[in-house]
Amino acid sequence: MQCRNYKKILCSFVWLKRKIPALKIVTYDSRSKTNFFKELSAIFTDVINSNFIAKQLAKRDLKATYRQSLLGFFWAFMPIVMQSVVWIFISDSGIAQFQETAIPRPAFIIIGTTLWTVLLESINGPINSINSSKSIISKINFPKEALLLSGIYKLLFNAMLKMILIVFILFFFKLSPGTTLVYFPLYLFIFILLGTAIGVLLAPIGLLYTDIGRAIPIIMQFLMYATPVVFAAPTNGTFSKIFAYNPLSPLINSARNSLVGLPLDNPQLLLYIIPISTIVLLLGLVVLRNSLPIIIEKISS
Repeated sequence: MQCRNYKKILCSFVWLKRKIPALKIVTYDSRSKTNFFKELSAIFTDVINSNFIAKQLAKRDLKATYRQSLLGFFWAFMPIVMQSVVWIFISDSGIAQFQETAIPRPAFIIIGTTLWTVLLESINGPINSINSSKSIISKINFPKEALLLSGIYKLLFNAMLKMILIVFILFFFKLSPGTTLVYFPLYLFIFILLGTAIGVLLAPIGLLYTDIGRAIPIIMQFLMYATPVVFAAPTNGTFSKIFAYNPLSPLINSARNSLVGLPLDNPQLLLYIIPISTIVLLLGLVVLRNSLPIIIEKISS
């Protein structure tokens, strides 16, 4: 198939249509029953079949993001740098007193902010991916799982760019990861899995009401202050209990510690976080798949 560059997306749909059998007409009403496992099987099939178009959509969005930009890929971690500079200034100027950390405070802040940004982008990813394709989802019939998959591709690409910043910080402060470095990819995967699961579960409501998309950054900003992202957890007082009961606290600490050779914080938590996040993700995928026909009708009207 030969196509011009500006017709790549259209060609992807044509290619996908040839690969997938003709879609049957489905009528949705209040009496329709859904088999959870059959829905999951259909979702996985559509994800595999729509991999090509997902890559094309991801390339389109990434090029649109960094095109006509003097700083280019630097914008992937510019917000992290600016936010970290503010917290470093607050810490060093004595405006606020922070708990002592086992690693240099700038490294502590930048690594924690980077991980938190990955989590936040994972939560926003599903809603943003579908919203950015409003112009085609109401006109072309194709597996909508391609939109979620393209969002994951973009998230992974941007996450890899952010890892460049972390590598620079490790070299600059002469921090040696040691053998614990092997755990970092696992924790990074957990941040993406957990964030994507929450994002997919919130997507049906978030696509209908923009309040959800606006509320997520506010809630996450508040939650960041109850998580050892830019400062260590207090050892006493009411806030120490909040940090202790926050399941994100050991995840952030363990991911950061794995980069600097420190012991992991409550690694047993992974036995609960991974299966729970997986179940929430699968449930969210089924809910989103069944609600998308109604959502598409609403957002396209």
